[in-house]
Amino acid sequence: MSTFRVNLNNSRQGMLDINPSTASQFSTSIQRTIYIEGPNRQHRKLSDGETFVDSNYWKRFAYPQMSLEDSFIEVVIDDGSAYSDIQSENNFPKVYHLTVSTETSYAENEIDIAEDTESYAHFVQITNKGSSSILVKLNGVESAIFELAGSETQVFNSGDLLVTKIAFDNNISGNTDCEVQVLCSIKNNNRS
Repeated sequence: MSTFRVNLNNSRQGMLDINPSTASQFSTSIQRTIYIEGPNRQHRKLSDGETFVDSNYWKRFAYPQMSLEDSFIEVVIDDGSAYSDIQSENNFPKVYHLTVSTETSYAENEIDIAEDTESYAHFVQITNKGSSSILVKLNGVESAIFELAGSETQVFNSGDLLVTKIAFDNNISGNTDCEVQVLCSIKNNNRS
């Protein structure tokens, strides 16, 4: 998700007025607030100077997508993801690299996709680059554990499973440390 700042105070739209309820130049007047349709046809109230985090849908109202005089959004932090009005196209990649040390369990080797991205992965590729087998637990579910042999890859394609968490266990006797790579395609939730 990217970070945006509302900028209704530009040369074409005029300067901030005094807020009649507070008589202060430094508080936002209701005249400096707009409602605009966001992702998923949900309306969002935007107040001048407000900062918010959301999908790159909002880049369409920022310069250079709009002229500097007409833009009313500033991009503060761009996560680089693309936005499409076609929901199925709204996703972005995420890569995790993890060293799963010997004699460690799931608690020490967890990737929390939901916490990191505020969404879920609809495509996941897990590669064990080590020579030993490790156990993989999906979504924190005890019945969703499988063994991934050394130098092997497991793929969950779109439509197979929605993945929010992956954990690894390397307590198998005689194992060595394993390097694990997890490639994900994350669904952009396009909050509004």
